[in-house]
Amino acid sequence: MSARSNVRSGLGGLAFGAVLYIAGDTASDLITYNKLHGQAMQLVRLDRYLIQMVGEPYTNGAWYNATLAFSHRDKVAHCTFQLQGSKGVTDISVKAGRKPGYRSNILYNTIGTGTWDVLSCQAMVPSKGGLVKARSLMLHIDTALSRYVTPRLLVQVLG
Repeated sequence: MSARSNVRSGLGGLAFGAVLYIAGDTASDLITYNKLHGQAMQLVRLDRYLIQMVGEPYTNGAWYNATLAFSHRDKVAHCTFQLQGSKGVTDISVKAGRKPGYRSNILYNTIGTGTWDVLSCQAMVPSKGGLVKARSLMLHIDTALSRYVTPRLLVQVLG
């Protein structure tokens, strides 16, 4: 083997590794987004005021208007997406923390427990003067949907 073929093989392996990393990272984000989105939609269904405000039937907004970010060394996920109804549109924002486990989100979501506990969930609703304010969707929590946020859980998540 010549030096040129060794370099070419090395670059090919590097490119393949980069593609695998990007694919894994994208899959991890998609899995996390779907989990948080599903939990937020359960809370949306419980809030009659919000449903009346946006109108039925309601659907998700365009995917390119959604965001997903991580903080606290990937232990807390922040997700925002639009909810569109026959009467209007609102932004839903959900923040969730994960339990201890694999450091990598792709391993945590696929091999590990993959459990994300909702810490906060809000919808932006009209307010006086044409402004919007955050309306908590956590007021309607049923223990079957999510656990109450406790100081111990926050220490585990943020600790």
